[in-house]
Amino acid sequence: VDTLAADLILKGEIVARCRGPMEFGARALGNRSILCDARSLNVVNTINQAIKSRDFWMPFAPVVVATDDYPDHYFGTTAPAPYMTMAFDTTQMARRDLRAALHQSDYTARPQILEPSWNPGYYSILKKFETETGCGGMLNTSFNLHGSPIVRTAKDALHVFFNSGLKHMVLGDYLVSKK
Repeated sequence: VDTLAADLILKGEIVARCRGPMEFGARALGNRSILCDARSLNVVNTINQAIKSRDFWMPFAPVVVATDDYPDHYFGTTAPAPYMTMAFDTTQMARRDLRAALHQSDYTARPQILEPSWNPGYYSILKKFETETGCGGMLNTSFNLHGSPIVRTAKDALHVFFNSGLKHMVLGDYLVSKK
């Protein structure tokens, strides 16, 4: 099912993911996330208007594959950043590949640098995207409606799915899509 999600993202779609155990902490780290291609700013408006119903100035964050290249090429550092809690300046490469996932006023980012062993299914989405596009990151935002808690259960995920403009959602081992 993660391969199908990657295929949709490669086609420019936005995909919510509610799979595996819920993460604990301040950020969505892949199991309760909304994912999309971060190269175009168009996704910011789509997510803000159709899904999150939030202000345009609130920044999103990138998830980036942990390889020898990307953290350094995107952020000028190889420092570990697994939880989207530390902000980094970005390089021109990041401003090209991760544009929609950067803070638009100063181009800083609060990345999740993802190791394959931390979440293999989530990593497989990102790695397939990187293999097909040459871009080592995506936009990751929490799977919720603005002002509401992040989804926890399948019932929560379905509520957000049916009460937003989301078209695709991974729910456990299933891909759910609206026509």
